[in-house]
Amino acid sequence: MENTEIQLPHHVSTSKTSKFSRGPSSPRLKLWSRNYIMAFIVASLLPILIPLFHFGILSKLWEEYNFPVDPHRCSCACWDTVFKGPYDRGPSGYKHVYFNITSNTFKIWSTTVMAVILLYESSKYILTLLFDRQVRVSMLVLLLLSIYPHYYAWWSCFNYWNDDFYEQWNHQMFFSLTEMLSTVTVVHLLDRRVSVTSSKCLIILSVALLHILVSGFDQFIENVVRGNGFLHQVLRDVFFMVPDAFHVLVPLLQLRKLAQQQHLPSAAHVVTTPEFCASVAFVCTMWIVARLL
Repeated sequence: MENTEIQLPHHVSTSKTSKFSRGPSSPRLKLWSRNYIMAFIVASLLPILIPLFHFGILSKLWEEYNFPVDPHRCSCACWDTVFKGPYDRGPSGYKHVYFNITSNTFKIWSTTVMAVILLYESSKYILTLLFDRQVRVSMLVLLLLSIYPHYYAWWSCFNYWNDDFYEQWNHQMFFSLTEMLSTVTVVHLLDRRVSVTSSKCLIILSVALLHILVSGFDQFIENVVRGNGFLHQVLRDVFFMVPDAFHVLVPLLQLRKLAQQQHLPSAAHVVTTPEFCASVAFVCTMWIVARLL
């Protein structure tokens, strides 16, 4: 019997994967490859080195406020000693770390674990894109600049829960949540194979403008412009303002690039009227919310 071959129409693909293709595949690293090991090491070191750098700076900036500790004479009567069981009953002597078994301790632990996981996974993702030479450099710059604001947000939550001090809680949550919205968009655009659109640029731009406007009526003017802040307050506000300024500049440059690609006169012609109105409404509404917090 002769072999017969069924001829498919030209418009039908014979690829088994074409049916499920939805654009560029997600970057992956082969398990235990050299690049995988390098990504694992670098991503693991970041959560270790960032706090080391943080406390190294703090120990110098606040050196005059540091209190010398005598581990042989000090004691702590505020430690519930639950996790030590019968091996240590309060008041206890010196320990490098004290923690009580409370709901706030659980919140601190949960937030810290989530922060470390997000930092580790995002670091691996960036390194994978770098190895594949598919990283969008402009978005990588924005993501690196956002490390400090996110680290500050985690540290603030840690201290609010640890101290039971919530006077600035709502204000901090406002900045942290809006910053997260911007960062998620930046991470999405890290891959060069993901298209840049006007709406994505406006998300980043709107959040940055919002932060600049809120800070303009808040700590930045008082601490930096008028010079009434301490050194650590000035550095904090500058490290907030510089990333926000870049988060305004880079989306504008991306919009201008889109205009050139589409042969439009300027970046303003890339943005549609509904997108512009939505952006203005978001900034104005959230600015009012921030003033009320």
